[in-house]
Amino acid sequence: MTRFSVPGTAGPLVSLSRGDRTVTVAPACGARIVAFTAQGRDILRPASAAGLATGKCYEFAGFPLLPYSGPIFGGGFRFKDEFFPLKRTVPEEPTATHGEGWIRPWRIVAQEAHRLVLQLDHHPREGEFPFAWRGEVDFHLDNDSLSIGIALSCRDHRPMPAGIGFHPYFPKSPGTVMRFDALGLWPPDSEDAVTLPCGPLLPGLDFTQDRDVSAIVLDRCYEGWGGKVELTHADGRRIVITGDGALRKLQIYDAWDYPYICIEPVSNANDGFNRQAAGVPGHGVHVLEPGQSLQGSLRIQPSPDG
Repeated sequence: MTRFSVPGTAGPLVSLSRGDRTVTVAPACGARIVAFTAQGRDILRPASAAGLATGKCYEFAGFPLLPYSGPIFGGGFRFKDEFFPLKRTVPEEPTATHGEGWIRPWRIVAQEAHRLVLQLDHHPREGEFPFAWRGEVDFHLDNDSLSIGIALSCRDHRPMPAGIGFHPYFPKSPGTVMRFDALGLWPPDSEDAVTLPCGPLLPGLDFTQDRDVSAIVLDRCYEGWGGKVELTHADGRRIVITGDGALRKLQIYDAWDYPYICIEPVSNANDGFNRQAAGVPGHGVHVLEPGQSLQGSLRIQPSPDG
C-alpha cells in the first residue's frame, strides 16, 4: 500500500496586498495560492474550507509544478540509460504527477507587503524524484497584476532532467470565452502515447479566435503558444495570462461539471521524461548540470474593472 507524504492542513497563511489586489499563499502546503482577488472579485478560484482544513491538493487556487509538470507513466522514467522508479505523489492520481513541489513545505526567505519569496530543498527518498534540487517561487503584486517567478536549480552531483510550470484555476461563468495562439497539439495522455510527437492543431481545439469554454471538456498540451491567453467573461471582465522564460508550452484542463478552467504555462510536455528517453522531438525537458537553473514566470493581469 502506497504511503503518501502530503500536507494534512494548509498551515499558516501569508497575505500580500497592493491597492485593490490581495493574494494569499500557504507556504507550508506546497507554496499553493489560497486566493487572488482584485476589486473584491475572485480572479482565481479560492481554496475551499475543506482544502484549508485537510490540505487536499486540488482544492486550492493554484500551485507550482517542480521538478516536472504533468504525469509520468510506466512507474517511473529512464534517464542516461538508468531507470528511476517513481511512486504516486498524491492519492488522487494513478501515477507520479507534478513532482514534489506542490506537496512539500516551503520556507520563507523574503517577505514584504507585496512580495513573498519561498524556497524548497528536495533531498531524494525512495520512490521520489531521484535528484537533489532547490526550488524558488517568487510571488509579487505589482501595479496591475500578480507575477509568479519560478526557478529550479540542480543541487545534485550529476546532471538531472527538469521541468517547471504553474497550475492556476480560473473561475468561468456561462459565456466565458478564451483565446490564445498556438502552433501544435500534443496527443491525449496515456502510457501508450509516450512515443507520439506533437501534431497539428485540430478543428474544435483551436483557440486562435474567441471560443466559449463554458461547457468544454479538454485536457491537452499546446505547443508554441504565443505566451498570452485572454479569458473574457460574459460581463466583459477580462483576465490576461502571460508566461515567459522556459514556459513555452500550455496545458489546458477543464471538464463538463467544473466551474473553472486551468490555464497552465509549463516547460515540458506531459510524460516528458519518458518522451525524452524515447527520442520524441520537442519534449521540452531540460537537462541541468550541477548548479544550473531553469527559470520562467507567469503573470495574471485582471482588467481594470475586474
